[in-house]
Amino acid sequence: MINNQISVGQLVTYNALLGYFTEPFQNIINLQAKLQTATVANRRLNEVYLVKSEFKKSESQELHHNNPYNITVDDVSYQYGYQKNILHHFSIKIPFGEKIALVGVSGSGKSTLAKLLVNFISPSAGNIFIGEQNIKHVQRQNLRQHILYLPQNPYIFTGSILDNLTLGARENTTQEDILHAVELADIKDDIENMPQSYQTEISEEGGMSGGQKQRIALARALLSNSQILILDESTSNLDVATEKKIIDNLLSLKNKTIIFIAHRLTIAEKVQRVILLEKGIISEDGSHAELIHKKSKYDHLVKN
Repeated sequence: MINNQISVGQLVTYNALLGYFTEPFQNIINLQAKLQTATVANRRLNEVYLVKSEFKKSESQELHHNNPYNITVDDVSYQYGYQKNILHHFSIKIPFGEKIALVGVSGSGKSTLAKLLVNFISPSAGNIFIGEQNIKHVQRQNLRQHILYLPQNPYIFTGSILDNLTLGARENTTQEDILHAVELADIKDDIENMPQSYQTEISEEGGMSGGQKQRIALARALLSNSQILILDESTSNLDVATEKKIIDNLLSLKNKTIIFIAHRLTIAEKVQRVILLEKGIISEDGSHAELIHKKSKYDHLVKN
């Protein structure tokens, strides 16, 4: 063009046609990455499809509302794979409405027992009853509407705080119910001090501290229909004063069975009953005061 061999229009036309020529090559190059992504996604989908469903045809019953939800664990044993038994011929009865603490060193079977109660895993031997119904015959979805397991690491979903609170909440949940739940979980002031209050967007990665997430998860649990709450170190990220306030609030609830799995023995001091697990069996069972008075293994655990 500088040498007047082509015009400006010819140069523009050349560049336009060159784009039509190079774009298909660029698409072919990019196709390699897309094919690799599709291959990985296909493998992951196949892994999901190969996992057997946890829902079984034999689980056809629903929990009867007219029966008290007493828990009976009858001669239950459990082992992971071919390892030694985590629980050995374990038996316990928990009347409805009781507040108990499961304590013991790591590996004593506390979390395993909790997972058995919500049928995340099935006993190697023995049976678990809610009222008079064996949970192996109860629909798992229905069972988990009445028994709620709250792990140490809370599940927070991307969305507003209100969406996280009402996820899985009972039907006809009112604003008063939500306010009561966040007060019990001692998270009300934290929420109201946020820029958009209950409409503040949070996610699993950020937006709230670990302790705040635990309290959001606890408030969500209180908004459910669950008559039995299993709290597996679900206040571990809280300071002592906040934890004490929340535990006192939970212990004041009636018509709810609450099972605390705790390493902090300050919780055990407040509940009606303490169960000390040792190597998969019940080592001691009684109130905090009774076990301290006996100068038992629990007393040794407290002092150390």
